[in-house]
Amino acid sequence: MDRIESKGNETAVRKFIAVTIYAIAMGYLESAVVIYLRQTAFGSSPNGSLQDFQVFPIRFLEPKLGAVEFVREAATIIMLLAVGYLAGKNRFRQIMFFVYSFAVWDIFYYMFLRLFTGWPSSLGDFDVLFLIPVIWVSPVVCPILISLLLTFASAILIFLSTKSENVRINTINLCFFLLGSGIEFYSFTGQIFRILFQQGPKGLETFSPTSFNWPLFFVGYLLLCISAIKTIRDFYHKMTS
Repeated sequence: MDRIESKGNETAVRKFIAVTIYAIAMGYLESAVVIYLRQTAFGSSPNGSLQDFQVFPIRFLEPKLGAVEFVREAATIIMLLAVGYLAGKNRFRQIMFFVYSFAVWDIFYYMFLRLFTGWPSSLGDFDVLFLIPVIWVSPVVCPILISLLLTFASAILIFLSTKSENVRINTINLCFFLLGSGIEFYSFTGQIFRILFQQGPKGLETFSPTSFNWPLFFVGYLLLCISAIKTIRDFYHKMTS
């Protein structure tokens, strides 16, 4: 039995390392694509560095290029889902590997952008995070904080769950996670929805964020932290009992 468990742990470690390498490589690829895209669409300075890497006020891509970018973002999520599916032995671990790869990818995306372009110049710089279903906007520090939490929580849960095939998240913990995620989504998109409802798409042409709803963000983040801590605690007690 100990031999089987040891082999299972070794397999989990190998998968964990492979997924980590994949996510870091995807972060590099994503940063390179964004650099090429913004240089192509918005231009660069003579010395080769991006003169204006900020995207505010929002500058829209021409329709065909915008459609390509929209599908590319969806394809990125599909790629991460596929990695989670291949790496996980059951549904729970598939989800955790997806969450882990997504979080690592996001962190290294910003790290490589900073290395290559000098942007973001600070964690307070605003960025367009995502385009689906509408534009997500927040300071860079917000997705990084969420990704750090998801990285550590999913990694711990991946290894705790190797000791059992029948694992699931407690309903209350799942509710905390879904509620926290919904609040975070609204903190990123609330301004955009208001502009769209009041002014339509034209209103976004002059949109440049000057403030962020930090109280709302931290309420959502706290709920995510509670969900992560309670889930890890429950799994730990279950696996050691």
